[in-house]
Amino acid sequence: AFYLALMIYITVRLIGIEDFPINFFGDEAIQSVRAADLIRDNFFDHRDEFLPTYFENGGQYNLSTSVYFQVLPVWLFGKEIWATRGAAALLTILAAIGVGVMIEKGYKSLFGWLAILVLSLMPAWFLHSRTAFETAMSVSFYAGFVSCYVLYRNGNLRYLYAAVVLAALAFYSYSPMRMVLGLTLLGFLLNDWRFHWQHKSIFLKAIGIGIVFLIPLLRYSLNYPGETQRHLEILGSYWVQDITLGEKLMNFLHEYLHGLNPLYWYLPIGVDLQRHLMKDYGHLWLPGLPFALIGILWCIKHIKQSFARLVLIMLLVAPSGAALVQLGITRALVMVIPATVLTSMGLITFWQWLEKKIKNRFNRP
Repeated sequence: AFYLALMIYITVRLIGIEDFPINFFGDEAIQSVRAADLIRDNFFDHRDEFLPTYFENGGQYNLSTSVYFQVLPVWLFGKEIWATRGAAALLTILAAIGVGVMIEKGYKSLFGWLAILVLSLMPAWFLHSRTAFETAMSVSFYAGFVSCYVLYRNGNLRYLYAAVVLAALAFYSYSPMRMVLGLTLLGFLLNDWRFHWQHKSIFLKAIGIGIVFLIPLLRYSLNYPGETQRHLEILGSYWVQDITLGEKLMNFLHEYLHGLNPLYWYLPIGVDLQRHLMKDYGHLWLPGLPFALIGILWCIKHIKQSFARLVLIMLLVAPSGAALVQLGITRALVMVIPATVLTSMGLITFWQWLEKKIKNRFNRP
């Protein structure tokens, strides 16, 4: 059932990928264009930097992993819409596997296939996982990171190394993911501190790997000082405006709470750009809302379990990256991962309750 669900997932991603979404936006094309430039210039950028950490897009340096990922598709097929989108869509299978693993190994259920199908029909994910925007890539790496962490937490200790690699790929894929990932790592560190300390040899090696992955960021910061602030200025972030710290914190709180508002996620209120919306749909699957609430209640009831706390951490940190500027579905797309897990948990819990009720009814004398 798990593999069948994956087949359904990838089929839904690939069919008619050139035709929907109907527009092929410049922020999709730039991935392959920069990859083609990289191949042509022997992996130097226009400033003669070898294997650059970030690539320029619209006057700002905000592309990284997504460009390197498109190198092979461009080398094999050239700059084709179906190749650019298709490669990006194939990568999102990592997110599908991730949510399935979270349910099977974290929630301890054989219904991991259900999470894959729930993710597949989330409107925001259906739309963006069929594009070459770097946001879906970053979310896929994030889901892979969390699933590997869950395997590590279940005793498969070496999966922590894979978790670190996937976390690094997510970090460099999309700028809002930096805040989300940082808070997630902090939350996981505090959530399972005793477990980490019991296996400190593996844990310390993983930290060492993580430090190595920070070297490209350090090089970028030295070569382009002040670029992060300039990036926020281009986006119009309130963090670089001439207002008090208190006002900045209030703005952050406002955007953050907006990112936790179910009305934004489940109703077609249309506050985002049209190209990022499914007509007449909210960003998340509306029939799944009551089951997501059941999932949240389950986590609260079982708060002493590491996995329950882990899911709540994912839920609470999801809007943090978008809140640095202004809430938007591309910046907050990572919300589909905890939403999918919670919805699946709620569906499974409800089904188990219903099954028990039916059995009790028919077993009465």
